[in-house]
Amino acid sequence: MERAADGDVPFDMYTGEFSHHGTSCTFETLAQRFNLTDPAVTLIGQIVHDLDMKERRYSPPEAPAVARMVDGLQDLHREDDTLLEHGMEMFEALSRSFSATESTTGRAASARKRKKGRRR
Repeated sequence: MERAADGDVPFDMYTGEFSHHGTSCTFETLAQRFNLTDPAVTLIGQIVHDLDMKERRYSPPEAPAVARMVDGLQDLHREDDTLLEHGMEMFEALSRSFSATESTTGRAASARKRKKGRRR
C-alpha cells in the first residue's frame, strides 16, 4: 500500500481526505468537499463514478464513450504526466460541452416561457 510522504496530501489512496468515502468516488469526494455545485461537475461526477466504481448507478449516456477515450489516452500516453495533461484537457472539453448545452437549453427554455407569456 502506498503512503504519502510528509507534507504530501494523499489523493485517491486508501487513506486520506481525498479518496473514496462511503459510496462516493474520489471525484465526488472532492466536489462535495469544495462544495462544487456546477451542473457540469455533477454530470462529470456521475460519469466518473460509474467508470471508477465499475457500476451503473447513474448510467449517463456519455459514459461508454468517455471510457473508450480514457482507454485510448492510456494507450497513447505511457508517461503519467502526459496522460494527466491530456486527460484533464479531455474532461475540460467535456465540462465545457455540458456547460454550453446547459446554457443553450436554459436560454431556449427562458425564451419559450417569455413567448408563452406574451399576449396576442
